[in-house]
Parts: sequence; C-alpha cells; structure tokens
Amino acid sequence: MTGRLLRYPAERALEDAAFGQGLTPTRIFAILLPVWQVEVRATTTDGRPYELIDRYLERGIAEVGLGTVAELAGFFALDHALVDRALRVLDRIGHLRWVGGRVELTDLGRQSHRDQVCYVARREDRRKLYFDGFRSVPLSRAYYDAGLVTFLTVGEIPAATAEEGARTYRMLHTSHGFRREALAELAGRADRDHYNLPTRIEHPESLGEECVYLPMFVVRATGSAGRIRQLVYTQASDVADPELGALCESTPEILGVLESDARAVSAEQTEARIKTWLTSKGIAEHPPTRTAQGGWRVTLPAKSFQPDGPVPLAKMGSFAVLGTDLVHLWCADRGARERAFLERLDAYLGRAVRGDAEQVKSRVTRIVCQFSLGDLGFGEIRDLAVRAGSGRLADRLAALS
Repeated sequence: MTGRLLRYPAERALEDAAFGQGLTPTRIFAILLPVWQVEVRATTTDGRPYELIDRYLERGIAEVGLGTVAELAGFFALDHALVDRALRVLDRIGHLRWVGGRVELTDLGRQSHRDQVCYVARREDRRKLYFDGFRSVPLSRAYYDAGLVTFLTVGEIPAATAEEGARTYRMLHTSHGFRREALAELAGRADRDHYNLPTRIEHPESLGEECVYLPMFVVRATGSAGRIRQLVYTQASDVADPELGALCESTPEILGVLESDARAVSAEQTEARIKTWLTSKGIAEHPPTRTAQGGWRVTLPAKSFQPDGPVPLAKMGSFAVLGTDLVHLWCADRGARERAFLERLDAYLGRAVRGDAEQVKSRVTRIVCQFSLGDLGFGEIRDLAVRAGSGRLADRLAALS
C-alpha cells in the first residue's frame, strides 16, 4: 500500500522500526491524531549574536558602571567616534537610554546582557501554534512546514481519506479542550526554537482554537526484552518521531485505542490472512512462521523474486502489509539478497537524498542490516557493485566514502 496522505509507503515506516530502531514490528495502524491549531497573539522579540564591540560596551555599562563616551572609550582604549556610533546603534534598538548625561541599560538591554543574546525588534505578533489534542503538548518545528505537513479539518477528512484505497484511517477523538496554560509554559521553555517560536515571547494569548487532524502511521513493535513500543511516523519524516511516540505511549486515551485494535485480531486470524495472501501469489507452499517477538515471517526461494516471479525483488527484506497485519518477506539465498540490496541502494542514492553525508552513511548501514549482509564497509559495497556491473552505483559510493 502506498502513501497518499503520508506520501511514502507504510513499508518504509516498518523498515525504520525493524532496521533503524532494532525492533520487531507486529502491527501497523493509520491514525488521524487530533491537534489543536491555536491562533496566538503575543509580544515577540527576535535575537541575534552581538557585534563584538556592542557586547563589551554593554558589559562596561552593566558591570563596571561606565556611563559616558569618554569613560567607555578610555576603559576599552577605543576611538571616541567609534564608541559614539556604537552607542547610537544600541540606543536605536532599545538597549540604552540617557539619564542626566549618562547612559544606562534599558530592561531589554539588561535582558540581552544577562542572556548574552542581542534582542531586537520587540513587536506584536500573530501566528498559529500546534498542540496535541489530549494533553496540549506542543508539536515541534517540523510540523510547521506547510509544503510537507497537512493538517485536515473535519470537513476535509472524507475527501482526503477516500483516495486512500484499501487503507482505513482511524480517527481518534478527544474530550479535552485546549489547555491555555500551555501557551505560557511554552513561552517559558528554553528550547523555544525547537517549537517554532522566536527568541523571546511574552504575554501569549489565544485568539481561537480549532481541532484539526494529523495523519500518521503508528507501528506497534516489540523490543528484545519484550517491551511493547508505539512508533509514530508522519509526513514530517520517514523516521520515527520520538516525541509523538512518547505521547502515544503515555496517553491512556490513545494507548487504549491502539491496544484494543491490536487485541481485536488474534494470531490465528493474522496467520490466516497471510496464508490467503500467499495463496493469491501462488506460493502457499511456503508457510509463515511466528518469531519469538511476535512478528511474522515467510522465507521464499530466490526464484520467487525473479522478474517473472510472484514477488518483486524490491519487496525482499521488506514487508507485505495486509490491513493492520504484516509479514516480513525473507530469502535465505545470500546472492539474491545481495542483488536486492544493490537495487535498493541504487534507488536510494539515485533519489534527491536529504541530509548530510553522515546521515546518508547511516541509512546505507541500515540497508546493509536489512539484508543481513554482515559488517560491510563502503569499500566492500563498492566492490560488490563493481562485480555486479553497476558502475554508476560504484561511483556514487566512491563519492560518499
């Protein structure tokens, strides 16, 4: 099943859960999470790094008590004209005031000196902020990219989900109103930039709230110690969002729905669904097996993944998604896995890859893990590509190493 609302296939989320997070996926859900879209009015202040001379002049005023051009120029051994120009700039941005022929810091100047950030442009601002619909937890900066992330109103949901084919989105409901104290709490956080806020925000006030919905995958997965995890994947990234995952795991109203849906399907029903799928592919002679962590796997011969076979080579090492059920598709033939690995790697490196070189190398390492090819270094992968006749892939790998 391919992504429309989420723009990438569910299999990619499962691969991250299995090979990026080291867990065993056992079920996947498509969820619409209620989110409070809050229009906020506040006094905001932007910040920038200090110019070197400005920072020292303010220190001289605040810490030494210097108050005239002559005193500051003499103390720092600077030209009088240079100090005079710098003080005029600090005056214009609201850091200084003149009292009885001497200069002193304003409240904004003292706050800037205290925080070692040059605060400027104090103004009234209106913006939309996003909080989850259950506990009013703020969403991170990634969810403010309107070109990437879509929030659906109630009226938009039917048309948006009608295009999803066999996938059914479970719409979560909340009885909690927006907790307005969350605005002041967010304004007081030191990591405001993480939540798409300016350097300083004062007196935030809600002008109105609307409940909108965020499409997401939730992957139920099991760790090696048997702990059940809920991993969340949204339009913002095909890597699990730890903040939304923690929200799902710690919010009874969300966790209760997920656990109820998971219990509604027995292991026997899942096995029967997988067998039906295998039969439809003409490979029913290869029965699924259940792992100790509760996942399902079917091991197929290499011929099943040939161009005229029932399963595309691109599916090897990945998952077949059957509603909320899933099965890992495996092959014991190392040569076939190497071919599938090179095809997957070439497709990944051939796309417009986001991220720095280290992120790309990390993803390549994850793909190696996905096909159980051992501890392959970039040189060995390049040699593998050369032996397979893929000079283009070898060149891409050489550029990364």
